[in-house]
Amino acid sequence: MDSLKERLRELADYYEVDGFIKDDPVQFPHRYTEKKDVEISAFVTSWISYGNRKAIISKANFLDAKFSGSPYKFLKNREFDVWQGCSESFYRFYKYADLHDLFEALHKIYSENRDMEEAVLRAAGDSLVSKVQALFAGVKGVPSVSGDSACKRISMFLRWMVRKNSPVDLGLWSSFGSDGLVIPLDTHVWQQAVKLGITSRKAQNMQTAREITDFFRPIFGDDPARGDFALFGFGVNSK
Repeated sequence: MDSLKERLRELADYYEVDGFIKDDPVQFPHRYTEKKDVEISAFVTSWISYGNRKAIISKANFLDAKFSGSPYKFLKNREFDVWQGCSESFYRFYKYADLHDLFEALHKIYSENRDMEEAVLRAAGDSLVSKVQALFAGVKGVPSVSGDSACKRISMFLRWMVRKNSPVDLGLWSSFGSDGLVIPLDTHVWQQAVKLGITSRKAQNMQTAREITDFFRPIFGDDPARGDFALFGFGVNSK
């Protein structure tokens, strides 16, 4: 077990580097410097993060072009209203009307708070994930608190916002600690965790995500979500 833990540390060191950004959806919030722009870009990008990275990045590029240099100005000026009620397919199971609803929720957040960090801090919920869920209740693609989802996209967004001293994650939020994060669990991460004996659970839900996260606490201390890079690296190397 000690050799496995050392190997996972090595993989995290190898993959959590600047070079990771260019092929990952996290590249989009990295294009901005203003806090509101970063938050909006990060959340919208995480919301569409279904499927392979090439498809995600292609659609995120489409949205990034719409922002014309400032996601916040796009939001503030309600340029998203052109998508209201539009039944045309946007991406996978999303329609443009769903995209409109997402921006409507974001508009409410920024109308009532200085930024999204403040909104999350004030939101009801017993965890970071549930606080974010509360802000986007009813928006397609944002799972309900009582659902059986692993909440992968929310956990990924939070990893980007909260983790500090990372060459990949942005670490903009100071109100929350990395020890409260959960590893973003998708099929790939689950498969690697099963191969390594980290979990034997079949359900890809929040309980499994927390079990995998807890495995990494003795390895990465109060930064267990760093294990996401280790599992990514294990998957790449095992191929």
